[in-house]
Amino acid sequence: MRWIMFDSFNFIDVENGKAQARRAITRGEDFFDDTFNFQPILPPVLMIEMIAQTGGVLVGATINFSKEIILGKIDWARFPNEVIPPAILVIDAWITDKSEDGTRIEGKITADGKTLCEASILLGHLNRLETGLLE
Repeated sequence: MRWIMFDSFNFIDVENGKAQARRAITRGEDFFDDTFNFQPILPPVLMIEMIAQTGGVLVGATINFSKEIILGKIDWARFPNEVIPPAILVIDAWITDKSEDGTRIEGKITADGKTLCEASILLGHLNRLETGLLE
């Protein structure tokens, strides 16, 4: 994984299937290197990744991290507001449906009371990946 898209977790509630993480975004982030210099804006795909990673840790915790958790499908996403640094993002993720092979999560990213992203994501559960598998 190139970027870990959260700084810390406020909580992981396995029993109720909810988690909340935080991420401080500054103008110095390397993913802004390829954006417009006059107005760095957090790419929406990275907001999806934030929700997926937060939900992935939650899902992993529910199965004692016995399988790899991967992003399988984005059901829907919306981005009502842009993320312009500096910003402190609150990333919420919760489980909406779960089976042996996958878990559907929903998530929301907010900053200063404004919704920045909402999404529904399917996370797959895979047996442990072996190193060298793709060589």
